[in-house]
Amino acid sequence: GGEHDSQHQPQQPLVLPVHFQRTISIPRYHSNVIASFAFDELCTTELGSSDYQAIANHFRIVMIRDVPVLTLRHPDRARRFITLIDELYEAGCCLIISAVDVPDRLFVGKETTTVATTTPTTSASLDRESHSDGASTSSDDPGGSMGTNSGDVLAIDVAQVQGTAVSELASVKELSFAFNRAASRILEMCSEAWWEERRA
Repeated sequence: GGEHDSQHQPQQPLVLPVHFQRTISIPRYHSNVIASFAFDELCTTELGSSDYQAIANHFRIVMIRDVPVLTLRHPDRARRFITLIDELYEAGCCLIISAVDVPDRLFVGKETTTVATTTPTTSASLDRESHSDGASTSSDDPGGSMGTNSGDVLAIDVAQVQGTAVSELASVKELSFAFNRAASRILEMCSEAWWEERRA
């Protein structure tokens, strides 16, 4: 499609305030209504829920492109995406998403054998991880087994974590719960009914 922004001068990034005197720069946006991001911009950088909250509270429509399949090989990336989805959902944003698969198949964190989408060299270690009862999920996550024995931790809302303890939420069961919720929320935020409700 043609770019209508050509009639405007090149826009400066929009700087949104975040907690604690921090700001986040939004390079692609239109009329303070729509913002567009690549997955990597939001989920492979050191952003947390307060950053996502600033985006969710400012824009009505958020576009996220190039969303990959999320696995336990990159737990921080998966958790950031879940936190992002939660913040967008709580703020009532409309979502446009471009991903490699449907939402239900974006998350390969459950105890399944769906490791064919990963590289052959990692499928064996993924298999071992998924059958270790969640005691160990990632080599770069030394505090990974914290809280896995408490039933209460399973219902924790990742959006309440404020970004600081992202790497501590390592329970496979908790991630699986969050994956299911995120997939459901993605479908809801992309639905015609959700958009119609918010058009008024």
